[in-house]
Amino acid sequence: MSQVYRDLQASSESDASAAHEPPSWSVSTATDASTRSGSAAAAADSNPVSEEQIANVRSQLQAGFQADDATIRRFVRATGGNLALSAKRLNTTLAWRAQVKPEQVVCNACARDGRSHYMHLIGFCKVGRPIIYSCLEVARNKVFEDNKAHMLQTFEWAIKCMPPGVEQWIWVCDFKGFGMADVNPKLAKLFLDISAEYYPERLGLFLVVDAPSLFGMLWRAISGFVDPKTYKKIRFLPFDASRSDKLAKSSLKAEMDLHFDPVTTAWLIREMNENRDKAKAPLKLYNMYSMYEQALGGELCDGHELGHHNNCHHGHLQEHKQHKQQTQVAAVTADGSTAAVGSSSVVAAATNDATDAASSASGSADSQPHNLLGTPALLHTFNMRPDLLLPQATASG
Repeated sequence: MSQVYRDLQASSESDASAAHEPPSWSVSTATDASTRSGSAAAAADSNPVSEEQIANVRSQLQAGFQADDATIRRFVRATGGNLALSAKRLNTTLAWRAQVKPEQVVCNACARDGRSHYMHLIGFCKVGRPIIYSCLEVARNKVFEDNKAHMLQTFEWAIKCMPPGVEQWIWVCDFKGFGMADVNPKLAKLFLDISAEYYPERLGLFLVVDAPSLFGMLWRAISGFVDPKTYKKIRFLPFDASRSDKLAKSSLKAEMDLHFDPVTTAWLIREMNENRDKAKAPLKLYNMYSMYEQALGGELCDGHELGHHNNCHHGHLQEHKQHKQQTQVAAVTADGSTAAVGSSSVVAAATNDATDAASSASGSADSQPHNLLGTPALLHTFNMRPDLLLPQATASG
């Protein structure tokens, strides 16, 4: 590992003896419980949030505010059991949610131009946590408010896609393309403030990939604001997976193998390699309209990974194709115009063209297309639940 990663990792793991242990959450599924180990699990199990603590915090909520037990537990854990502070922070969050309505926030920049941002869900880890992937090389929009909206949209989207018992996400951030325009402490602090204040205990792991030496300037400016618990969830990793003959010694692949299944790890490595290819990166486009239309048609997950991913099944394909035909017929109004989703067909076609071009140019070890919209497990989820793409999918610029 190069010196820049040694320095960054040392600053973020001064007290991280369990650097490669998957983080844990209180409400655990059987799969999660069997996967967790070591100090991370012990810390959660040795400090459970009691029913009395939950009742205490709930009694301090402002009139009209409500929160479920899981939410209260997260705030109690985030404050180390300080019930008064937990109630104060939860009241602030509930007031913010009532005012901002983050579950309805849409990134209008991406609705206008699908190349604005490249931060989205791409799959699930071994214990069901949604994986957020972002790459600075592909994103084009640097506007503060647009990035704030996109971040809220992505966080809320991840929460909607969480399986029962899952409360956290994993964020893989590829810093390829990081430049002076990205050295913005204001935006970095916004992420830290929003995450800590309004989404406590949601971040399970943050993989920082290929951070350049320039990033050190930003890190020095914001590291003092990083919560100690968040420090332990950050891994600084080099991009050392550019060649297949180097994968056996790749620290990036080794880290991802701890948390992701082989299909997801292979998808991410391929994605990162494509985003370093000057001929392929400009073709990248991530568009909600196209995802929604393809999800209605059962086209996101085409079955080519069948047998390679335990969580993906494709018997729904024909059923959704029939549903898409019915939807298209129903969308045509009396004067021949189309409904809102149908109006995205031009943008969707552009998305498909870019995806097809990048896929055919890239190839793969098994000669299968690389679906830029995500891994098979995620695409299968959207085929079965297209509503998870709303309201982003029906937004208009």
